[in-house]
Amino acid sequence: MEAKDQKVEEIDAIKQLMDIMGQQGMNEQSQDFVEVLRYVAGMQLQLGVMVNELQGVREQLAEMQKNQPKAVTEKFLDKVLQLQEKISSLSERLTAIKNHLVDTATQAVTAFKEKGTEEMNKILKKGISGIKSVLENTREKMVDILTDYEKTSNQIDRIGDELKQIGNSFANVGRLIAGKGTKEVSDEKPGVGLTRVMNTPIKKSIATFRNQIDGIDKAMEKLDKVSKGLYTGKEAEKSARVSVKEKLSQMKAKSEQTKKESDKLKAKSKEECI
Repeated sequence: MEAKDQKVEEIDAIKQLMDIMGQQGMNEQSQDFVEVLRYVAGMQLQLGVMVNELQGVREQLAEMQKNQPKAVTEKFLDKVLQLQEKISSLSERLTAIKNHLVDTATQAVTAFKEKGTEEMNKILKKGISGIKSVLENTREKMVDILTDYEKTSNQIDRIGDELKQIGNSFANVGRLIAGKGTKEVSDEKPGVGLTRVMNTPIKKSIATFRNQIDGIDKAMEKLDKVSKGLYTGKEAEKSARVSVKEKLSQMKAKSEQTKKESDKLKAKSKEECI
């Protein structure tokens, strides 16, 4: 199946589910379900941008390596490559979550057509439970990657400070690595500015990751709301009983209110006659 055709089928499955849930009085649940899909799709796009930004950092490090010993930049190249690999893996995980959401929607629509609302709700509950488990694990992975980003950013800041202190001199860098003293150079050299430019996308990604972790939390809250709003089996019967009880209570209250108003009118009429 071509990607375009698959996209059309995915959109159609979600639209059908929203229509069905709307007909069953579950508009809020359907909106929350779609909102989770939007969170996941948005995070995927952001991760793609972050992978490209890290590629730019690697290129800057390679450029820096021309003027500095490999010992200074090699470990950072390795670190950035590791971050790229982790983010690519995270993007694949989000793709799996999105596919799980779409599959759940497709199965729920089929279940509704074949067996009705209760079976649809069972499918949705089961699917949401699985998605939440994967989201929780994804959140843990994101916290680990965020920690790696912060460590890398701090290391780049430190190397920038070191280059500034030693004047970005190849000889002085060699002396630093060898544990020897360095010669003071007052002018700030290009390598120092490069570390600052290089760290900009890293620090930007740190902020993005924090927002994404918040997004994961919100997605899980919305899935909880959807799940709690779905009734199956005895839950549905209980909900129906509660609804009938509430209706009877409302009818009783309305009857009492009508009686009070009628009594008032009678009393007023009697006063007028007197």
